[in-house]
Amino acid sequence: MKIAFTTDTIHRGGKERQLFVLTRALKDKEETVCIIAKHFSKENYLKEYGLNEDIINVFQGKSFLNKFHCFKKIIISEKPDILVSWDFQTSLFGVFLYRFYDFKFMNASIQHGIRLFRISHILRSLICFFSPYIIANSYAGLKANNLKAGNRRFVLYNGIESKFINTLTKTNRDGKRIQIITGYAENPGTIYITVANLVPYKDYFTVLKALNKLKEIIPFYYFIIGDGSMREKVTAAIKEYGLEKRVILTGKIENVSDYLSISDIMIHSSRGEGISNAILEGMYAGLPIVATNVGGVPETVFSGSSLLFPYKDDKALLKCLLTAPEIFANFNKDSEEYKKHLAKFSVETMVKSFEEIIGKVFNEAEGRRQ
Repeated sequence: MKIAFTTDTIHRGGKERQLFVLTRALKDKEETVCIIAKHFSKENYLKEYGLNEDIINVFQGKSFLNKFHCFKKIIISEKPDILVSWDFQTSLFGVFLYRFYDFKFMNASIQHGIRLFRISHILRSLICFFSPYIIANSYAGLKANNLKAGNRRFVLYNGIESKFINTLTKTNRDGKRIQIITGYAENPGTIYITVANLVPYKDYFTVLKALNKLKEIIPFYYFIIGDGSMREKVTAAIKEYGLEKRVILTGKIENVSDYLSISDIMIHSSRGEGISNAILEGMYAGLPIVATNVGGVPETVFSGSSLLFPYKDDKALLKCLLTAPEIFANFNKDSEEYKKHLAKFSVETMVKSFEEIIGKVFNEAEGRRQ
């Protein structure tokens, strides 16, 4: 069986990491996999997952029709048995083409747990309506698009690799903190971390407002892991609140697990999420989570190690940060209950679930022929 994953862009992002994790796992099972993309950035996961560039087919064109015809030529050449689209435009192409070519089409473009009143969100829902099979990464995503699980609508939770599991001893952790954080040995404190690009829907400003008040109460440091269009505004807010010595803006880095392993609590403030890779990586590192109560976040977090607050409510976030030590005091990241929860989001579970979904699709097709 040949599987084609299609996406508008290939770069380093949450959706792309899931695509490459799944590609690597399927190839290890000797499945034939190719990726079809509109844009192919030099910043990608090919090297990290031991994949060659020849797995990527790029479709280009100056107009929508040019891109569509280029995409169609690749489909004709590759002859996939199943096409799984992770983005808006390639989902639109898939909806047009699956009726004329011999492949099963699955729309996996629902990667967020909310739907806003925007043209792109409305069009995405419309394309889902015409798609024969839907894969969302959260139940919240299906609900936001007025869809129910079952009857050709599936949920495939993101899978996180075991490399994010924190194995540091307390001594090693403290040693790394001293190496990475200037002045930590003389002035230790709670370490918060956020892993998210600096883009508008990742709400760093609410976090910084809360930390501005918290700085008068407890000592802390705050890692911001990521980069993006809002960097200058975030930097300006850090200076405005006098947090230069407490906030460490790392930019994009590949060794995220090194920072997760020395942190105490993950803060994740966002306008909307499906199943957040960043939250899952934090949970695999054993971190309690303080996050906005939006989209698929309640599906993701573990009740014994999470606090949720309303979007843009810095007062509620501050309250969460102040009460976190007491509430998380009895949290045990090595408990069987916690391990069972994390297992829902393992790579092994994701691959198994994907194979089960494909099996259901082909069994249904076979049943229609009989």
